[in-house]
Amino acid sequence: MAQAEVGRKRRPEKALSAVFVRQVVEPGRYADGNGLFLMVQPSGSKSWVQRLTIRGKRSDIGLGGAGYVSLAEAREMALENKKLARAGGDPLRAKREAQAVLTFAEAARKVHQMHKPTWRNEKHAAQFINTLETYTFPKIGARKVGDVTTGDVLAVLQPIWLEKPETARRVRQRIGTVMKWAIAQGWRQDNPAENIGQALPKHQTAKTRAMRKTG
Repeated sequence: MAQAEVGRKRRPEKALSAVFVRQVVEPGRYADGNGLFLMVQPSGSKSWVQRLTIRGKRSDIGLGGAGYVSLAEAREMALENKKLARAGGDPLRAKREAQAVLTFAEAARKVHQMHKPTWRNEKHAAQFINTLETYTFPKIGARKVGDVTTGDVLAVLQPIWLEKPETARRVRQRIGTVMKWAIAQGWRQDNPAENIGQALPKHQTAKTRAMRKTG
């Protein structure tokens, strides 16, 4: 417990090392800097906690388990939280809002239900969600809708862009519809389904395909 005790008293900057985080087994609270602590439980589990004063009130913020959040990542989060708190912001509220953001699959189902009464028939409504389930969910369904990038959309479209051009266009349009809703929710600023035409090969026209067949 000696190192844990020293950590609590001195609060040194960057006192921990990646090796120490990986090897330490003695239960305790080990300080790093910017209010960041490594918590080691008697069970052996390790997690990151940051102690901050937010708008005059001392609060502890969990930053995740040490098994999947590295020391460098925890330090980066702690620094951003400290800057936000110093500027009068609330890192706890920001964390809750980030957790509230839906995944792409959740957002797509929400949009589907919202638009369902406006579609011409059940078949058209079913096609909207079915194409997304088939081509989009396996690649980006689990991603937060605010984190989806243009590269993610390209990864969905490229395998079907030439093979199934009409389906690909519809998938792109439907991804765009979900993204527009996400923008309206304040979860993102851009629509990654737009302005990607130049990154995709041009579709052959019916005339070009006919000429190639006869040639």
